[in-house]
Amino acid sequence: MNGLETLVESTVDSVHVSAKDRKVCIELTCAWEGKERKKITVSGVEDFVANELRLSNIVDRVHCFAAADFQENVSAITDNLFFLMRGKNPSPSDLEWEPLKEKLGLISSGALKLLVVEPVYGATIILLASEMQLESMSREAV
Repeated sequence: MNGLETLVESTVDSVHVSAKDRKVCIELTCAWEGKERKKITVSGVEDFVANELRLSNIVDRVHCFAAADFQENVSAITDNLFFLMRGKNPSPSDLEWEPLKEKLGLISSGALKLLVVEPVYGATIILLASEMQLESMSREAV
């Protein structure tokens, strides 16, 4: 997913979750580029967590981990994936947990991607899904 660098210091305006459609939309306002509004649309969601969500949420950075960058980011992917699945950071023995290994295999093969929104303040948002895209929104869409 290209363009994630434009989300540095953006604010999370809303998070829309559709369990029925297995879809999550995260709407943001960029700190730069004339306060442009963007939307991250994630479909085919396997798992999702928004930890420490507040009224004000400021993004530090956004990572979309996929098969192409799996090997160089395996530690970050593993830590974030385990947190998503179990709600805590992994200990060395946790890395042998079979469900974790299965999901890592799906990311490595390209079947799934891991999206991590790291905060300066507020929510850490982690999603495991098959499809993710970043798009611009019109000023009227609020």
